[in-house]
Amino acid sequence: MPAPFTFVRLQYRSGDWDSVDERMPTNLLHSLIQYTTVPVNQKEKVVALDSPDLFSYPFCYLSGHRLVQFSAAEKQNFTQYVRNGGFVFVDDCNHDIDGLFARSFEEQMRQCFGAGALKKIAKTHPIYKSFFTFKDGPPPRLSS
Repeated sequence: MPAPFTFVRLQYRSGDWDSVDERMPTNLLHSLIQYTTVPVNQKEKVVALDSPDLFSYPFCYLSGHRLVQFSAAEKQNFTQYVRNGGFVFVDDCNHDIDGLFARSFEEQMRQCFGAGALKKIAKTHPIYKSFFTFKDGPPPRLSS
């Protein structure tokens, strides 16, 4: 039997890594249980971004509102994790596209992976046909 999916939240030294809508992890785990046969660890785990423990998990979640400025060790781990195939779900908790979190995170990605590291996924990308079909790309964002 495969190891259960574990929702891992990344702890980083700058910003406010622990500010998140409490429903997000719960909703994701609930959807995994409801729609898949993936075994799920229902307890969230917090892992420091500079910890070698990061490499034990294929999925992690990074969130915040404020400045993101990785330490050298965090930057090295993040880069190696992603290059080795790790998946990072990043959530700008205030959903402000031009906000400090988004701008500083994008700068960290430029430093880790070079210019053009972040690109918008085309509406025709296979990810939109992997489990549920979104023929027109991602559903529109609902306003709160």
